[in-house]
Amino acid sequence: MVNNINYLIGLNMKTTIFILTISILMQFSCAQNNPQKDDGPILKNTFSKDDNQALNFYRHYSSFTDPGEYKYLYKNLPDSLQELCSLIKSQFIHPYAELPQYRDQIPKERWNESVNYPTVKSILKGLLTYDSRGLVKDRKPEDRLILGCRENAILLASILKYRGIPARVRTGHVTYLRPGFHLSHTICEVWNEHENRWMLVDPSMVKIDFSREQFDFSHELWLKLQNKEIDPGQYGFPGRYSGFVSIVGKVCPDLASILGTEYPVNHYAPILDYAFENNDQLTDEHIETLNKISELMKSLDAENLSKLQDIYSSTPQIQITKQFSSQ
Repeated sequence: MVNNINYLIGLNMKTTIFILTISILMQFSCAQNNPQKDDGPILKNTFSKDDNQALNFYRHYSSFTDPGEYKYLYKNLPDSLQELCSLIKSQFIHPYAELPQYRDQIPKERWNESVNYPTVKSILKGLLTYDSRGLVKDRKPEDRLILGCRENAILLASILKYRGIPARVRTGHVTYLRPGFHLSHTICEVWNEHENRWMLVDPSMVKIDFSREQFDFSHELWLKLQNKEIDPGQYGFPGRYSGFVSIVGKVCPDLASILGTEYPVNHYAPILDYAFENNDQLTDEHIETLNKISELMKSLDAENLSKLQDIYSSTPQIQITKQFSSQ
């Protein structure tokens, strides 16, 4: 693992034009300022057949990872991913895994704050409210935000994008949080320029470049479910959303994320309502769409990203337009 992850990016004219186009499009991406409203589909982005240009797409902020005026907080942060993830983890208390040990220090009304901090910009503003020093390792428990894995992931992605490093947020299940169970989780994929590959990074658990066998990608799990290779009861979040709906419910937000919009975990696509209302059943059309998406997601090159964007933009049932009333 190479500790120093800063590197210079050389841009030719064609790439610069592409980036400017994406930047303009992203200014109008949905869900930027009002997470309480139902969000429309993400705006269509153009992915060139040049995979280097598609890679550049992941160097740029989305509406959720843009730090806004608080990007100054990213100066002089640790270079190593290990130290950076440890720092990020020190800003939060997980509402389920960690909060019980801090409940005497945290007011009850703050026990789950995710609805108040949907974007990196709002997260950084909130952190400054409790400790004006910003992103600091010795942040007191009562000065941390009560947020989960998704917020850890978007903050890491934001910092890396600030450095010009491609990063994307992924939603799926992991095997390392609860023995014998595949728990719902959100992590990052980070581009390793030196080895020309994507590596998995979990900032909430400070896991760097871990095995892909430990993360169930949404599309892979859906295809395994179709082939009856897995027991759906072993996936999800016990006591809340487990089994079939957890597997189906990951594909659409994961797709939206790789296309440029990392929605909060209480946002979902209408296809999930159909599953809830019909005893974990989907229509043949739903299944065909999810199969097609999942096959394309096996290889996220520029051509497949363009096809995935077309499918997402033209299929309301898979667009992230709904919200659960509470998490």
